Amino acid sequence: MAKTLRVIRKFFRFSREIMRAVLDYRRSVRKAGLHEDYPAKAEWLQRWSRRVLRSLDVEWSCEGKIPERGILASTHVSYLDVLVIAAQVKTVFVAKSQVRKWPIVGWVTSLAGTLYVSREHRGDVKRVAEAFGSVIEKGLVAVVFPEGTSTNSHEIRPFYSSLFEPAVEGGFPITSAWVGYKVPEPYRIESHVCFWGDMGFVPHLIRLMSTPEVKAKLVFGQTLEKPENRKEAARVLREDVIGIARAEGYLSS
Repeated sequence: MAKTLRVIRKFFRFSREIMRAVLDYRRSVRKAGLHEDYPAKAEWLQRWSRRVLRSLDVEWSCEGKIPERGILASTHVSYLDVLVIAAQVKTVFVAKSQVRKWPIVGWVTSLAGTLYVSREHRGDVKRVAEAFGSVIEKGLVAVVFPEGTSTNSHEIRPFYSSLFEPAVEGGFPITSAWVGYKVPEPYRIESHVCFWGDMGFVPHLIRLMSTPEVKAKLVFGQTLEKPENRKEAARVLREDVIGIARAEGYLSS
């Protein structure tokens, strides 16, 4: 019974914040004529990411130097990653094209100016990569999830290097980042926070809302100021986040 009441309470809080976010977007971004202005969207996303996290009883913290420009290459285990990162950094996200079709998440990420990419089509990756320049020049951080998909938090998949090419060509820095979560027993991060495999969004959101509290931690790692080779950058940054994950106790070997 307590779990059901918790889900109902969080659902109404979450729904209220989403509705308020959309109304605020219409007022502060669209009506102000800023619907194509990435900095304005980033401000909006940061403000409302913090509020939505609180509505879900997610407590977040970060370690390391927060990047001010360039590309942020982060591990990826859940849609919560977007909110946790945006709560700390003014960003524009790069996401796989399927995210656009997700309930609620696709709608909100579209409002935030997310750049969607189809990794199956090489030309689409290049198109999105070329858009990085204008985003970074406006003082924002372009966030990529180079593993290509989310995991259960106990593995770091190989990094795809294609989205690092703009950093090599434009001399942009790339910073690594790791995101991890903790929940109280008997809840499990693999099922109640991590969104991976063939999980359905709505059942997962209900499990997330049933969790009494979630502690999120964002760790900023190494920065490659002027990467010269995208594949080498992918290798170095992956090794860096593997080291962070091991230090945090998420990888055993």
